[in-house]
Amino acid sequence: MKADGWATTPDIARTFGISAHHLHKAVQGLVRAGFVVAKQGRTGGVRLAREPAAIRLGAVVAELEGTGCLIDCGRGPCPLAAHCLIKHALDAAERGFIRELDRFTLADVLADRTGATLGGLIAADRARQKTPSA
Repeated sequence: MKADGWATTPDIARTFGISAHHLHKAVQGLVRAGFVVAKQGRTGGVRLAREPAAIRLGAVVAELEGTGCLIDCGRGPCPLAAHCLIKHALDAAERGFIRELDRFTLADVLADRTGATLGGLIAADRARQKTPSA
């Protein structure tokens, strides 16, 4: 991550040991949802589009994962369709899950030990990048 808040997806993937391909797909969703902005080119990358206090975790999960789709009752014939409470129960549970996540913002997460750990990972990656290979 650069001092101006921009970070490249390859740098993020390397720092956190995650798949660059999956990260790229997630970033595309985050850009579409307006949580991050992306800039192409040599000085490009991604950065938050809003202050961390304005980003609710439930909103991020709902945007990336969608809601109301744990069971798709429209896919094929179901003999329980007219007499089933399963979809209703799962949809209610999912709404409760999103509401619980919405109690927290990205700022809340960053203010906790998670933020300190993230900072340590970023610092360690920067140090590795500055150290010449043997």
